[in-house]
Amino acid sequence: MISRFDSILAGLACAALLAGCGGETPDAAPQAAAPVRTLNAVPVTQQDHEATVQRLYLAYFGRAADPGGLAFYTGVSERQQLVADTGALFWRYGVDPNVRTILDGLAQSPEAAALYAADSRATVATMYRNLFNREPDGGGLAFWSGLLDSGALTRGQVPVALLAGAGFEDLALFDRKAEVATAFTAALDTPERAAHYNGAAAVAALRTVLARVEADISPAQQAALVEEALAAVAASPAASKVQAIVRARCVACHSVTPTMPGFATAPRGIRFDTEAQVRADAYRIYVNVVQTQFMPYGNQTRMTQAERDIVRTWYEGGAL
Repeated sequence: MISRFDSILAGLACAALLAGCGGETPDAAPQAAAPVRTLNAVPVTQQDHEATVQRLYLAYFGRAADPGGLAFYTGVSERQQLVADTGALFWRYGVDPNVRTILDGLAQSPEAAALYAADSRATVATMYRNLFNREPDGGGLAFWSGLLDSGALTRGQVPVALLAGAGFEDLALFDRKAEVATAFTAALDTPERAAHYNGAAAVAALRTVLARVEADISPAQQAALVEEALAAVAASPAASKVQAIVRARCVACHSVTPTMPGFATAPRGIRFDTEAQVRADAYRIYVNVVQTQFMPYGNQTRMTQAERDIVRTWYEGGAL
């Protein structure tokens, strides 16, 4: 008996070049064959693992990795020997439970869930934009959204399946986009730059720049886009960054469900679980984080001076 997954593989072999590469009918212009994929892990360097992580961040989050995320998932990639060809992870998804767990975890994360919260057709269209900086053609949209709607593929599979079936032009653009993302993350080499790449507004600013990457972009143009992205992220509204800083540095204690050892309830009942709670307590946050730097207590969560400066900018700008 042929399994559903085997049927999908057989279908992809025939349909990927048509639906994934832009053709809608058998009469469409011929497309170059996609590169051969492999189920086998291959020896790769740490740099290769970091490149794989950047590609996964683009595929599942539509953005470059932050330094902390890059370090964490590079370790995961090294332990699991993820292949450098991200599209090949589609084939490993069906045979390697560890790969399946990683990809499903990315797809089910709060960030990916928010990014791909719409129906299957809108989700596939967003994935195309994040991967290839273009809209899907009608055939590709119907094909991939149909697989999602039927349950034949999960949201953890589709981004890497799109890469597995992509043509050379789309793959070339994805490679250039990954190169810009890699250079951007490498440029977050000061506490100030790292602190600015925090929050929804900063991520949205970066996505806008990444959307302008083209397949034939030159190294000089790539470098210019990285500088533009750094400036755009730094100029993004402080409120979104403050929300992210508070979640990372304060909510471990100041929450309805504290996670910091030794805290069963929020100290003095002060909670920062929601944006409204953060804004309502803006003055208290400003005094304790910026003026006295008493909080976080003992700086157990390692708030940086750059993050305190962002809180200052936010509060002195009206806490908006």
